[in-house]
Amino acid sequence: METLATRPLERADVSDLVGLRVVVLHAAREITENDGEVSIEVPDLGALSAAAALARALLPIRLRGRELRAIRHIAGLTAAELAERMGDKTSPETISRWENEKQPMGGYAEKIYRLVMCEALRARAPGIGYKDGLIARMTVRDPWRADPHYEVPAIALERVRLRPEQNRPVIDAWSAELPEAA
Repeated sequence: METLATRPLERADVSDLVGLRVVVLHAAREITENDGEVSIEVPDLGALSAAAALARALLPIRLRGRELRAIRHIAGLTAAELAERMGDKTSPETISRWENEKQPMGGYAEKIYRLVMCEALRARAPGIGYKDGLIARMTVRDPWRADPHYEVPAIALERVRLRPEQNRPVIDAWSAELPEAA
């Protein structure tokens, strides 16, 4: 199929591609094919997904079931692998109940989940500022208690060039300024 037009986008909602509320700034392109079909293209979708999942894990707003599932899938873990990493008291069935919102995840379990995911994703998302100890000090809010229609703010990601370590080459990475948890 031949491409008729390509147009750079200042802002593109890529939530459907990632599975989390995400917008890409200054990095996506809208592609129109000769048959009129329009698609959005973003560079390095795998790294974008990892950066979005890591950024969401660092946002101090309670994780919901579909987000838990999306982050686990992005990390490439099965429910059994996640349960094993979370410790003896977590089973794959418990993971399933959390993801399907049949059972609420406790605060301690959510912190362990976030720690496991941050460790699983950090190497694939070098542009997201994760530091050890951040999750332990985090106070997670549950805005759905006051407003059942609350929507998690979209994570805005930009493509940046960075040097992860001295004497290493510059790389392209996805970076985000996390939105306020208002």
